Amino acid sequence: MYILVMKQLITMFLIALAGFIFAKIFKIEESQQKFISKLLLYLINPFMVVKSFNLEFNADKLVQLGFVFAISLVIHGIMILIGFFSSKEQVDRLAVCFTNCGFIGIPLIRGVFGDEGVFYLMGYLVVFNITIWTYGYYIMSGSINLKKIITNPNIIAVVFGIAIFCSPWTLPEFIARPVTMIGDLNTAVSMILIGILLANFKPADGKLYALKIAKVSLFRHVICALVNIGVLFVVWKLFPNMPDCRILLFVVLICSMCPAATTIPGFAVLFNRDETYASLIISFTSVLCMIFLPSFVALAELVIK
Repeated sequence: MYILVMKQLITMFLIALAGFIFAKIFKIEESQQKFISKLLLYLINPFMVVKSFNLEFNADKLVQLGFVFAISLVIHGIMILIGFFSSKEQVDRLAVCFTNCGFIGIPLIRGVFGDEGVFYLMGYLVVFNITIWTYGYYIMSGSINLKKIITNPNIIAVVFGIAIFCSPWTLPEFIARPVTMIGDLNTAVSMILIGILLANFKPADGKLYALKIAKVSLFRHVICALVNIGVLFVVWKLFPNMPDCRILLFVVLICSMCPAATTIPGFAVLFNRDETYASLIISFTSVLCMIFLPSFVALAELVIK
């Protein structure tokens, strides 16, 4: 499986490289980056979510989705604890516990497990959105914004998608086709955006924050990965009869090993934190993901078998 992960990461890297070159040539501005980010987060991703749920109802799949949701709650709880003990700074804590499970996780899971894997990933994505807009929002602002959770297009898309999946019907072809076409833009647009973000990296800033970023990267890519593999190994032993249990566990594991979430720089801007530092964390952890993610997937394959 780690070979499939590596091949998919290489594919995604080449798309990101195209975005990087494009941004260097045409000098993409911050306002344009934000537009692409919003387009991806609030239009393309929700359509991709609905597409993933547009299937004939299957009781086993619904149970498996709930299983992923439950495991994802545990994994997020563990990563929140690791983030809490990793640093006193709010941005660092968020970078350790919240991953880029949308922009990176979705195309990666689709490349390895197909649309069925993306369906299971929705359980992780729901937990991510709930926790980042509760715990994440709270440690940055001192309050919780429930409206941000309820009105989040991705959460609405999941609720709508589950309703479709649980109904005796699927979307008619004339609706399903444009939904699929928009949803399929996810991989390309998300990686182009990552390339654009990397193109705006300034080496001087990297030197200034080098030690802090190295520490966050250690916790994000190594410590969290090792702890999560241990937890998922226990789950593997406790639930041997769960259908496709190994696939479900690797979906969660891969999502939990993605780079730091691109939501974090937005939070940094919103709450007057160091936006440059937050953006650099995203850039560095995205690059390091190419090395650490397939390595720890290979390790997990030796443990969870």
